[in-house]
Amino acid sequence: MMGTAPSVARMLGEWTLDPALAGALAATALLYLIGMRRVRRGWAAVRCASFLAGLATIAVALLSGIDGYADSLLSVHMAQHMLLLMVAPVLLAAGAPARLALAASPRGPRRAIAAVLHHRVVRLVLAPGIAALAVSALILAGDLTGLMALTLRDRTVHELEHAAFLVAGLALFVPLVAADPLPRPPGALARLAALTAVMTAMVLVGAVLTFQGSVRYPHYLAAARALHVSALGDQQLAGVVMWFGGGLVGAALTVALVARALIAEERRQRRRERHTALPHGAAPGEVSVR
Repeated sequence: MMGTAPSVARMLGEWTLDPALAGALAATALLYLIGMRRVRRGWAAVRCASFLAGLATIAVALLSGIDGYADSLLSVHMAQHMLLLMVAPVLLAAGAPARLALAASPRGPRRAIAAVLHHRVVRLVLAPGIAALAVSALILAGDLTGLMALTLRDRTVHELEHAAFLVAGLALFVPLVAADPLPRPPGALARLAALTAVMTAMVLVGAVLTFQGSVRYPHYLAAARALHVSALGDQQLAGVVMWFGGGLVGAALTVALVARALIAEERRQRRRERHTALPHGAAPGEVSVR
């Protein structure tokens, strides 16, 4: 891949086959589709499309040329992190896989799934404050400490970092998207606070990379030179990716959360108005209009 600076088309056009990862993604997609067929009342097509798009995003991040160029250009490395931490988890969470599993499973497995969702460890991991703290720490440690240099030297550590980003992203966005039935779904304010904390960490990393006057990671000096790219300019681009890319995703989610909260409040208000409009002591079915 060395010799020329990559274009988006080139990165998306160069793929490598990892049988284990490709097989896991294909098996997950197949299980989801089988679950859809078992749901008698049907399943929203948008949920299916979202879940499959999440799996496709993981494939793009780890099997396309993005993964190859991530070792050569910091901007591509940051874009890969964004895909694994922000984009794929949101899409997967919106697909409501736990809800589908509950709907498609017989009574025994359904009880087991419900028990897992109600387990105190799962509830702790999915608490917005805990998840936001973990994701923020992962962003700061992964991009501003010696962990970055270690991931560039050791492929195993790099792959573990990928898994950590994806798992942490799911822990954060499953309760924020709230498509799956959780025992204690967080309120709108808790969701916004968690999202704001993560966005703050991303803005901090973006600012450091954008405004630092020297190349932060020497690893990228030779790699960028081989691609005839300015390592400092690429580092600044990486900061922009973290700053504005994360901001765009965060802004979109914030708008969605606010809109959902407003719609929910409007529905509650309508129920209250219908209730107060009933004669004292009457049930809704006892009122007739002549």
